[in-house]
Amino acid sequence: MIKKLTASNEQEVMGLLKPEALQNLFILGDLENFGYETDFLELWGDYDEAEDLRACMLRFGKNFLPYSKNDSFDVAGFAEIIKNREQAPLNISGIPRVTSKFEQELPELVSMRQDSYFCKCTNASMMNANREVIIRSAKAIDVAAIIEMRKGIEEFGERNDNEALIIEQLEQGSKRIYTIEQRGEIVSVAESSAENSFSAMITGVATRKEYRGQGFASTIMKRLCCDLLAEGKTPCLFYNNPVAGKIYHQIGFEDVSDFVLYR
Repeated sequence: MIKKLTASNEQEVMGLLKPEALQNLFILGDLENFGYETDFLELWGDYDEAEDLRACMLRFGKNFLPYSKNDSFDVAGFAEIIKNREQAPLNISGIPRVTSKFEQELPELVSMRQDSYFCKCTNASMMNANREVIIRSAKAIDVAAIIEMRKGIEEFGERNDNEALIIEQLEQGSKRIYTIEQRGEIVSVAESSAENSFSAMITGVATRKEYRGQGFASTIMKRLCCDLLAEGKTPCLFYNNPVAGKIYHQIGFEDVSDFVLYR
C-alpha cells in the first residue's frame, strides 16, 4: 500500500533510511532542510502486509529518488506516480538494487541509464594544493556569474540551473559554493548540495578549459572536503570517469556503492 507521508511519519522514515544513510543522503538532506510539505517536495511510502514501511520515494522538483531496504516493493505503484507527473523531463536516481526495478515499468529508462560510482571521503588535507590561488565562498550575488561560467563547460552539456533556488539554498545553508578567480572572472568552482547534519554531496566541480592543468579543481575540492569534515560532515560524490575517480581517490575518497541516474 502506497500513501503520502508527512512529518508524523518521521520516525519510521528515519528507521527505513538511516541503515544506508550515505546512499540516502539526498532524501535525508532534503527532508532535514525542507520538511515534508513544500511545493517542490513530496514523499510517498510503501507498506507491506504487516503495515511496516518497506520503501519510499521522494520527489524534489523534477527528480525522483526511490529507496527500498530490499527488492520487494510496489514498483508499479511508484512508477504510476512518476507517469502521472505533468512536469518533464524527469530524472530518477538511486542504488541499482532499487532503480533497476523501474526499467520494466518504464522501458524508456533503459536508453537514459547512466551508471556511476558513489564514494565518500573520511580524510583530506591541503597537501599538494595550489598555494598561489585564493578560494572564495560564493554569495547570492555571485550565482548568476557561476551559472554563466558553467555554460562554457562542455562536459556538463545543457544545464537548467535555477538561480533563485540556488540562492535560497545558499542562504539556508543546505549548499555552499567555492570559487577560484583569475583576472576578475570565475575560472574554477565546486559546490556541496543536500547538506545535512552528517553529510554533504559534492557536485558541479569544474574548471574552464584554458585554466586546466594548474591543480585548481583538486585544490578547491580539498578545501571543500576539509571544511566539511571539520564540521563533522562526510563529503560524498558520484563519478563515472576512471580518470576522475583516480583523482578523487588521491584526495581521500573511497568507493561505497554503485549508483544509477536516469535522465
